[in-house]
Amino acid sequence: MKKYNFSPGPAKINDSVLQIAKKNIIEFEDSGVSILEISHRSQDFQSILDQTKENLKNLLNIPQNYKILFLQGGATFHNTFIANNIPQEKSSSNLVTGTWGQKTFEDFSKIRTSTKKLLTSENIEEFIENKNFQINKETDFMHITSNETIEGIQIRKFNKINSDLIIDSSSDIGSYNFNWDNISYLYAGAQKNLGIPGVTISIIRDDFIQQNENPVYLNLKKLISKDSLLNTPPTFSIYILKLVTDWMLDLGGVSFFEKQSKEHSESVYSLLNKYDNYVILPVEKYSRSRMNIVFNFKNEKHENLFINEALNKHIIGINGHRSVGGIRISLYNSIDKNMLRYLLDFMESFFKKL
Repeated sequence: MKKYNFSPGPAKINDSVLQIAKKNIIEFEDSGVSILEISHRSQDFQSILDQTKENLKNLLNIPQNYKILFLQGGATFHNTFIANNIPQEKSSSNLVTGTWGQKTFEDFSKIRTSTKKLLTSENIEEFIENKNFQINKETDFMHITSNETIEGIQIRKFNKINSDLIIDSSSDIGSYNFNWDNISYLYAGAQKNLGIPGVTISIIRDDFIQQNENPVYLNLKKLISKDSLLNTPPTFSIYILKLVTDWMLDLGGVSFFEKQSKEHSESVYSLLNKYDNYVILPVEKYSRSRMNIVFNFKNEKHENLFINEALNKHIIGINGHRSVGGIRISLYNSIDKNMLRYLLDFMESFFKKL
């Protein structure tokens, strides 16, 4: 039975990617072994690793003075990893716009002194667009979460922030173009826009990489020197990352997905605005996420009705996070026009019956 998966993650994978993976789970390209069995020390896997890095460079327009690293532990591990790799003589701050940014700040604070700057969706626009709102650079590095999946808040205009940035881009990487002018470190768990759980992509500017005496898996310089092969990497997750980035490049790269993201999110927001007598959009327009659209029903009874009717229509994954409730519709890169139209038709029909 076909399901329409609008989950916040792990997210839907395009069917063409799944078909290639399915074939290679049985046997990887006439190698005699499954992709699940392939050695991380083999030439076959080295080719996968090299091509995946090349795909990311082309997809994200990564400058030459950045290194690419594949790690385990998810984005949450980076709270500890990055905080331990910022030189102690350098200062850091955390821009907190939602749950994941707050968790990062809490972990940073256990390892180093870091200043918290809290923004709500109401004052993000002023912070980004009004130069007078940002005082002179206070810290060497500022950590931001570009897209808060729970609250449905997104920041895309990185270069207007007056600091060198460390960016958790887990839930919107590959969905819009940006330049790297003030980005020191960008990382993302693959399981929303770029693949499946198990691998986190780290993209690090050369001048961020410093010698230290950290334990091996907390030592950025040592991990980079081993080209993600210091220990056994998540081979299958990296392989799926390669397939997804192949697929994205074939469709036209980030420009294609940025256009799609704008169109898809505008369609959903437009429908919700049409029925604003029934729903509340809690995020200010400027900072609304294109990836995770959140809303609440004014009548709580409608929320359960909406979720149950969606399930009857085989639409899954739209429950709001348990900490905030409501509805959350995730529009990651793999959501195609047919899926979106099916969702919009359901929503239109539901609201018309109220």
